[in-house]
Amino acid sequence: MTSFALLAAIEEDLRNAILTATDESDDPLGLFHVERYEKAQKRRARDVPGSSSPTVSALVPHLDFAESYEVLSGIKNRLPDSLQQSLRLFAPHLSKVTQIRNRVAHTRPMEIDDLATVYDVAKDICVDSRGDWPQVCETLQRLEDDPSYVLGLTISLVSDPDEAPLHNLPAPEFDETGFFGRRKEVDRIKKAIKGAYPVVSILGDGGIGKTSVALKAAYELLDDPKSKFDAFVWVTAKATILTVNEIQRISGAIENSLGLFASAAEQLGGEGAGQSGDPMEEVLSYLEHFRVLLILDNLETVLDQRLRQFLLDLPMGSKVIITSRIGLGIENPVSLEPLSDEDSARLLRALARVRGVQALQGIPAPAITQMVKSMKGHPAYIRWFVAGVQAGRRPEELLHKNDLVLDFCMSNVYEYLGDEAKSVLRSMQVLPGRRSQAELAFLNDYSASLIQSSLLELMTTNFVQMQGASIGQTSETTYELTDFGKQYLNKRHAVKADERQWFENRSKLLKLLGVTLQAESTASPYDPNTIDIRGPGDFSVARILREALRRYERGHFDAALLSCREGQKLAPGYHESWRVEAFIQTARGDMLSARAAYERAHELAPDSPTLNYLYGAFLVDEGMDLDLGLNLLQKAVHTEQVPPAVIIQIAWAHIQLHDFGSAIASAAHALTLRPANSDGSVALVMGLRAAVYGAKRSLECAEVGAAVEMIEAAVDLAETGRVEMLTGESTDRLLQLSELSADLREKVDDDYIVSSCDNFSARLKDRLRSIDPDLLKRRIGVVKNLVQERAFGFVQSWGRDYFFHLRDLQVEEDWSYLAPGVDIAFTPDDANVRGPRATHMCWLG
Repeated sequence: MTSFALLAAIEEDLRNAILTATDESDDPLGLFHVERYEKAQKRRARDVPGSSSPTVSALVPHLDFAESYEVLSGIKNRLPDSLQQSLRLFAPHLSKVTQIRNRVAHTRPMEIDDLATVYDVAKDICVDSRGDWPQVCETLQRLEDDPSYVLGLTISLVSDPDEAPLHNLPAPEFDETGFFGRRKEVDRIKKAIKGAYPVVSILGDGGIGKTSVALKAAYELLDDPKSKFDAFVWVTAKATILTVNEIQRISGAIENSLGLFASAAEQLGGEGAGQSGDPMEEVLSYLEHFRVLLILDNLETVLDQRLRQFLLDLPMGSKVIITSRIGLGIENPVSLEPLSDEDSARLLRALARVRGVQALQGIPAPAITQMVKSMKGHPAYIRWFVAGVQAGRRPEELLHKNDLVLDFCMSNVYEYLGDEAKSVLRSMQVLPGRRSQAELAFLNDYSASLIQSSLLELMTTNFVQMQGASIGQTSETTYELTDFGKQYLNKRHAVKADERQWFENRSKLLKLLGVTLQAESTASPYDPNTIDIRGPGDFSVARILREALRRYERGHFDAALLSCREGQKLAPGYHESWRVEAFIQTARGDMLSARAAYERAHELAPDSPTLNYLYGAFLVDEGMDLDLGLNLLQKAVHTEQVPPAVIIQIAWAHIQLHDFGSAIASAAHALTLRPANSDGSVALVMGLRAAVYGAKRSLECAEVGAAVEMIEAAVDLAETGRVEMLTGESTDRLLQLSELSADLREKVDDDYIVSSCDNFSARLKDRLRSIDPDLLKRRIGVVKNLVQERAFGFVQSWGRDYFFHLRDLQVEEDWSYLAPGVDIAFTPDDANVRGPRATHMCWLG
């Protein structure tokens, strides 16, 4: 109304300026130009039916703000210099003031700085040229003397008929200051309504601004030419209003869905509608025959199955916007967060200025910021606070005694929560701070499904806020009580002592369990039975995964996998739930499922050294993807302390890829890491095995020099390893390399190579002798033939054939690998009564 008073005064002065600068001899068509002339004609014909051919003085009253300015610009040579100067000052603000003028003329929502813009423009032009703007100056003086006089005015600015669809949208309740902020939310609501969504909900605490946002979106859709609605219908179920002293009941509040539908039917069909038959069916009929945007405000008071069914039955074309503190679960929700500190301070200052609250207008910016921080960004709290100061209350009192605000913002919400959701709230009261759903599940002793349904219910009420938290390489969702939710619960629903003790004990148990699991992880991080823990947020899921591994050890594979699934639901971003599943699937022999689980784990933690090692080893051992396996194993090396097992696995990958030189180098690297005897023995086996394979391949390709280099590397490797590491296959590989050296010596006539081969053979035999002199009695032979059905065969060595039986193998499982031409190490028994026999046989592959 204040903006209208100033705009009307500006328009009147502009029109009077036109009349002063023109006379009846002027041609109105030439003066106004065609478009403005025709518009003024139509408005005059509408306002003064049957009027004769108009003159300039007859048409001027029907020019709007922008048109009057444009006419004056066209005749500026007739205007006094002072008026020309003030019009030039006015020019930069023309577009903005025109937009404000149109909002006022059509009673559309105003922006927060609209009044300030109009007031400042009016003040500037009045100061610059007071005599040319008498109505503006008089209005400014009246506003200063008695601001309330505008309440007796009726908005009557010149305007064309409102072509917007029929509507009953109320005057925005935020027009005291104008709308500001929330641009993203308004745009999202409009986009959803224009799209495929039949129902859009605006969720938030009481007083957060749901109704304001809904009205803003509705008015913008009303004026959008692309909006295809035939009508906009507003129905409110708001049951309370907030005053400085109390929460008062609103007379006639709609408190159940039957009353809601009856009210909607009345808005759509008139006073007689909805009084016979089912009002819900009547509303649905209207929505079917007309494209209606139905806005249902404050639905937390009417949440029942009937309303849900109504929303599910919406006909095509019509849409519904609802505002509520509680979501229905069948809509596209838009949650409103508290205002930022900057916007909160801006609102407080605007309210203090508009209401003339002197006690707040002179407060420094830091103090204002501190005040709004205490009010948690809630517009209703800020309005209530300003009203309280205006009524004479001290700011400190209003900031600390906010029970009424809490009740207003959180009432009609807590009572709708289920017992499980309330328990989760109590656990968050007792143990404040951010908590993952896995932690909350443990604290409440809930399954994954139960904690998820409880948190979803809480999220629809805005008691709980959801945030992302970075853990290692991944992001995990955490939950925390909102500031208003925390204050409300602590004042109205304090946790009983026995339940508080129970939650605290659960928290201590989880921490103790975490300490144990972290110790295990630190002691043997590359053991597949160890759970990799990133931080305290993983404790509860790590407990479940440890139980999965225990079930696997007992042979209960299905139960173990169910535990993995539970962990995956509780912490979708925790890679270990998938890694443990992959380990168990491998043991079951389901390699495709194992690889799929490893891939999922690797997506979540691509830089985890332990996971790269285990996944890489799986790919290499199962022969699924040797190149990727080697790549992952090499990524696992990028840590400060690399265990020998990782390097040994890399050596094995190189052997599989026939890169025998790299395999020997990797084995030598593993020995530099001071491995235990068991790991050192494996490293020596890998290196010596690679040397044999490499030397044989080089000889087959007539690459004698390369074969000599392989044997030399093997000799150096054997002399590097401790004697106690040379057992089993590694000693037979030394014997095999010694014989390869002897054979190579006989096939070349290069003195250097001959000398080298003699040296290698002697050093290898010395190494064997230092281990056990009897090892020199063993020989290397080749399987000549096999009689599978009777489990025996013959080995050829040094020109003789040796009989052997399955029982002569040191490892009977090696029988399946035997075939003619395969190398075998054995101990000859030439004194056997039935002929030469091979005993203590070892397959060399």
